[in-house]
Amino acid sequence: MLHLTRTPCKPGLPCKDQFKAGRYELLTTPFETFERKIRDQLGSMLAGGGFDPAKDIQAITVNRWPHGYAYEYNQLFEPLGRPESERPCVIGRQPFGRVTIANSDSDGHAYTNIAIDQGYRAVNEVMAITGKVAKPT
Repeated sequence: MLHLTRTPCKPGLPCKDQFKAGRYELLTTPFETFERKIRDQLGSMLAGGGFDPAKDIQAITVNRWPHGYAYEYNQLFEPLGRPESERPCVIGRQPFGRVTIANSDSDGHAYTNIAIDQGYRAVNEVMAITGKVAKPT
């Protein structure tokens, strides 16, 4: 079993634009393109050891994980002195009626633990709006 990772980017573009381009490329690349490139690359790397992609690859799974490209704020590129309350992710996660937003993007970090923390925050916001109390499990 192999785990391969593809991280598309567009060198030369501003950081935020590279994240957008990477998400777009992941979502628009056909499975057949991933499969062909995987077979070609593994065949090229392993042919000397007798590897035959047509015979030796039993399955290919492609996980398109464009949310793995959640933009992370970087002090090198972000405006200095901007208060946290003015960050787009903070503004975008504000409750709208009984709707709250929860995902890694709502904190500006591309990590599972951040998405979980934001889910917890969003549930507590809904509970506060509805006057109910969330019970920890």
